[in-house]
Amino acid sequence: MAAPKEVTWPIKEHTRAKHAILSKYLQAWLPIMTTYNDRVIFIDGFAGPGEYKEGDIGSPMIAIDAFLNHSLSQIHNKEVTFLFIEQDKKRCEHLNQLLSDRIKNHQFPFKGTYQVFHGNFDETMDGLLTKIEAQNLKLAPTFAFVDPFGFSHTPMKTIKRLMSHSRCEVLITFMYEEINRFLFTNYTNKISQYDALFGTSDWSKIAQSALTTTASERMIELHDLYQQQLNSAAGAKYVRSFCMKNKQNSTDYFLFFATNSLTGMDKMKQSMWVVDSSGSYNFSDYTNPYQQVLFHLGPDYSQMRKMLQQKFQGKSVSIEKIEEYLIVDTPFHTSGYKTNALKLMEKAQPAQIHVTNCPSNRRVGTYPSKDVLIHFL
Repeated sequence: MAAPKEVTWPIKEHTRAKHAILSKYLQAWLPIMTTYNDRVIFIDGFAGPGEYKEGDIGSPMIAIDAFLNHSLSQIHNKEVTFLFIEQDKKRCEHLNQLLSDRIKNHQFPFKGTYQVFHGNFDETMDGLLTKIEAQNLKLAPTFAFVDPFGFSHTPMKTIKRLMSHSRCEVLITFMYEEINRFLFTNYTNKISQYDALFGTSDWSKIAQSALTTTASERMIELHDLYQQQLNSAAGAKYVRSFCMKNKQNSTDYFLFFATNSLTGMDKMKQSMWVVDSSGSYNFSDYTNPYQQVLFHLGPDYSQMRKMLQQKFQGKSVSIEKIEEYLIVDTPFHTSGYKTNALKLMEKAQPAQIHVTNCPSNRRVGTYPSKDVLIHFL
């Protein structure tokens, strides 16, 4: 995806899908974080001008609007800080004007602040983190959106520094198509960029075998290496990806979400399901008559029940253990699982689960206590 030359440019459908995920997640993230913290931070590492040619709003305005228009009043009583980083000076100016106009048209909460930085993501972010760490301070709970056109200025070491602060999470655009394309050309002048991106030289093994592997094999290898590095090098406990395809229905890029919060991962999966409710975690600009049908299939709870049965058969487990399994090891999130999985399994003839350690007046299909145990028959 070549970087546009203009200040603003037309929006693509996969960008709309990406922004839908971002917006949905911020709607969940803001109330959760401000319930337990007096200060939270949103970082947009490649902010752009704030809008597209046709007037669609960009990620900075999506974030600001999620804050200004949120129905939960507690959010506006907390210190919510927005940091927007943009390399192009004219786009910085355009964004600053948009933000100024938006603030004029809304009563901006006095604890809410924003700042636009003119610079590269990695250099700007490293400078900010150095100031914090020099004072032996911890970064406030932070959600960082890292959405470049290419793969420069997104080194793994910067992601690692962000993730070293335990309440930080990142949503990263991994530009697979461009990364893969250069493996077939002269990548020797990009070795340092690849090393920085992955935080390892292991990518070179994939490059060396590029002519003998299929496109799908190479895609899996590059995807898995980056995911592995987010886990091992950056220190993220949980990682989930979402595939974005172009009008030719070939993979353009992956969205990677990395977090140390089980709740954060569950909410992000719910946000991704807004775009693809089939649970396959992909979106395509390719037009075909089956796409809309696919997107409205919804969760396959029969498959969820089957997976739970296979995982826990013969065991008694807590609700927390079941939810952790669903979030970490399956395509599903936890919304609706008690009604559509556990309740149906309990009422099945013969029953597939037995509930213990619960109040005597508990109604079938309800699981009111964290102490409840589910025995899979």
